[in-house]
Amino acid sequence: MYSLKEAHSQKTALTVSQLTNRIRDTLEGEFDAVQVVGEVSNAKIYPSGHWYFSLKDQEATLPCVCFKNSNAALRFKLEDGLQVVAKGKLSVYPPRGAYQMIVTGIEPVGVGEWQLAFDQLKAKLEAEGLLDAGRKKAIPMVPRRVGVVTSPVGAALRDILSALYRRNRNVSVLIAPAKVQGEGSAEEVAQAIRDLQTMPDIDVIIVARGGGSIEDLWSFNTEVVARAVAECTVPIISGVGHETDTTICDLVADLRAPTPTAAAELVARGSAELLEKFSHLNRRMMQSIEERMHYARRELTRFSPINALNRYQDRLELASVNVSRRRQHITNRVERLLASSTHRFYELREKLHALGPDNVMSRGFSVLRTGEGKIITRAQDLKVGDMVEALLRSGKVKLKVESIEMGSTNND
Repeated sequence: MYSLKEAHSQKTALTVSQLTNRIRDTLEGEFDAVQVVGEVSNAKIYPSGHWYFSLKDQEATLPCVCFKNSNAALRFKLEDGLQVVAKGKLSVYPPRGAYQMIVTGIEPVGVGEWQLAFDQLKAKLEAEGLLDAGRKKAIPMVPRRVGVVTSPVGAALRDILSALYRRNRNVSVLIAPAKVQGEGSAEEVAQAIRDLQTMPDIDVIIVARGGGSIEDLWSFNTEVVARAVAECTVPIISGVGHETDTTICDLVADLRAPTPTAAAELVARGSAELLEKFSHLNRRMMQSIEERMHYARRELTRFSPINALNRYQDRLELASVNVSRRRQHITNRVERLLASSTHRFYELREKLHALGPDNVMSRGFSVLRTGEGKIITRAQDLKVGDMVEALLRSGKVKLKVESIEMGSTNND
């Protein structure tokens, strides 16, 4: 049996769903309009169009959801790392029993929503190479048929037609009308570009719109228009807005014109302008011909036989001068060596004469030698009775050794 206390407890206990609903009602009643600043993380965009992400700072994380009907009007894409201010209310997600913020609006911190969307799309297209100068097509100098994508009721069309016919009435124009502002306008502009490129003999396409705010020009900052321009097989000139306006369409197009009128003037060159261009090119051609002829004459002169002989004669004369200079150098050196050798010869001859036997014997000395002609320098080399020969300065005598006296010398 249950006690009265247990029965009372069962009557007052809440189910999980009841408690969760009461917490949700409390949160939604207390925090029905809040703004939270934080960094986006774990951003996920589901095929349903709903955005799930978290806002975080250094100490806390807040789960968030932004449903499709709330984010459809936002121009930028949700990315991790963005600093944003989220507007909405707090609620509880019953299946997990966790609180979350239901976001109804998001604003980037430090940069406007439109500028952020522009920068994101520009970075994406740039990474794909769609803004590279190398992929842009050349604009024909004298197009015969021009396609125009613009509003059929705007001032831009009147300005374009006026400029075209004022400068060159031989240009034909094919207009592809499209909304240039408001819902569906981007898709109409893209489709008009695709339609024109299928038309025969279209030489160039002008995509144009008059000036306005960034919101007014936003159709030309969309990905659908950018890709239509990039994929078009016909060269495209973008003349959107005023001179200070820059759109994604301008960046992807083959040529940017500051205004719709300027775009028309780029393709409709008049006869006077063409004549001036022809005269300029003709002058450049004649100047180039004159330069080439001057060069050819100079080369012909340089390679003529007479000039070649003159050049070889000059080289021979120079070589002859070098040979004469070197021959004189060798002669001078030989003469110096000969003089030095002659001087040395006389010095040595004088020394030899001074030390020679004739000079010695002229002072009373003689040379003794044996009968065999061997020079005698020591007394012990002789014995009594030996016959020797004495060489004098003049003549020689034969002598017989009768006695020998030994003596010491410095050489013993």
